[in-house]
Amino acid sequence: MELSKAVGLLRMISIEIDEFFNTNNFVVTARSTDIYDAIRKNEALRSEFPTGKEFNSFLRKMHQEGVLNQIIRNHIVDISNPIYYKWSFYRKESKMPTELNSESVKIAPKYYKSDRKIATNDGGSVRSYQEQYIYNRLLEEDGLKFYYERPFEIKGYNKIPDFTILALHSKIVYHWEHFGMMDNPSYGIYVEKKIQWYIDRGYDFIENNGRFIVTYYKNDTAFYSDVKRIVKLIKAF
Repeated sequence: MELSKAVGLLRMISIEIDEFFNTNNFVVTARSTDIYDAIRKNEALRSEFPTGKEFNSFLRKMHQEGVLNQIIRNHIVDISNPIYYKWSFYRKESKMPTELNSESVKIAPKYYKSDRKIATNDGGSVRSYQEQYIYNRLLEEDGLKFYYERPFEIKGYNKIPDFTILALHSKIVYHWEHFGMMDNPSYGIYVEKKIQWYIDRGYDFIENNGRFIVTYYKNDTAFYSDVKRIVKLIKAF
């Protein structure tokens, strides 16, 4: 790849990294998998890096050639495993702990992805067909930028909502939790606790002009109607 093209791609990636952090004030650091989920929404970057493996290979090559740090300074890399580099990106205004300035540092991941087997229309993957429907429905909407299972921190606690949505017109960030096994009593207890977690931290439901979204699956008709209603509420504010 020509150097001029590589630099152009890095600048585009840098813009997407900034946008990633701008959508959620509580996120301080992100892994390359989170960044890849963000950049693949950019058609030009998605065509250049169809898979996360190709994206990581590009980062590795740019790091080895000394180009990456010239364009994207807000990152650290663990090269303790010469076969598999580990990346972490952080807010430009954040001051990372001194020990993270070493390239040999091992970053403990807070979240692991697994069991994403249901394909989405943009080449991503989710865990259930109901989440697939929500995901694909959001893809159809102009003025919304969203992320699937993006971790965030609030008041010292980590949370991974099903969807994080930025309404570009209002600049409001919504967190959407979908629950799909409501006929299971033990799952119902889990649902109550999860919802209470958000309420205890000051979240209010979108129906009350808040930024917390909850949907349940009862049947297809009700579910499709709920998703349509939620999208309309997001775009109305």
